[in-house]
Amino acid sequence: MKKIFVFITVLAATFFAGCDRIEGPYLVPSENEQLTVTFPDLDVSSVYRKVLIEEFTGHHCSNCPGGHQKLEELHERFGDTLVAVGIHAGALAAPNAAEGYPYDFRTEVGNELKQEFAIDGIPAAIINRYPEPGGWGIARWLSKINAVDRSKPLAAIQLINEYNAQTGMLKANAQVTLLEPCSNQLRLAFYLIEDGIVKPQLNGTEYIENYVHNHVLRASLNGTYGTLLNTNGYLETGKGYTLAHKINLSGHDWNPANCTVVAILYDRTAGDVLQVETMKVM
Repeated sequence: MKKIFVFITVLAATFFAGCDRIEGPYLVPSENEQLTVTFPDLDVSSVYRKVLIEEFTGHHCSNCPGGHQKLEELHERFGDTLVAVGIHAGALAAPNAAEGYPYDFRTEVGNELKQEFAIDGIPAAIINRYPEPGGWGIARWLSKINAVDRSKPLAAIQLINEYNAQTGMLKANAQVTLLEPCSNQLRLAFYLIEDGIVKPQLNGTEYIENYVHNHVLRASLNGTYGTLLNTNGYLETGKGYTLAHKINLSGHDWNPANCTVVAILYDRTAGDVLQVETMKVM
């Protein structure tokens, strides 16, 4: 099945010191895949800049449902111009079957981002990967989103997902076009997120057995920081650069119908996300 979208655009502790360790099997980022799809012409006049918010959370974090609620309010306000990725990482995201939290939401990608941005207290978020050690608390999310200059788009991302329901293989294809000059090297990362995961969550003092978790980071198709697009120099403005990576969804308890590919164009040198785009798997 092929879908095409053109971008028109607190503290508790566990008994175990290795709380961020994730048991296998591990997902190995795929190698660059050959592109076999054709992207339609880009309508530059319809492109607008989107903003990425990465929320750090945990299922036995009593204050984290407040962060989830704030994200929903922000989505109502900004619509599809705001893209959320929910990252379960740290001690309060570690599974603890004895206390009613047997499920492991954590990922290697999430743990690496938590470490890079020195996230300790949660809920916290980073906006467009701006360097802010510890992230921003809930009260600052709106102001930091508003601080992103969205007066003009810096780049466009076109996405085409190819999903084979029989094999479980998902191939994400992207074409990136710079709309403003950028002299830094840029990376494109494909993340997989899932909505509608029903698992326990602590909310204040209340244990909610059938809590619905959304925007949950499941994996990256090509590593935490993605693939370098311009290995032989800088990207030319107005020229399309393509990239494709695969992931097999079979063997996991992920529901493909609830999964979305998030493509993140990241200038790691400047600490900024130039563009972010999403596409449902099916």
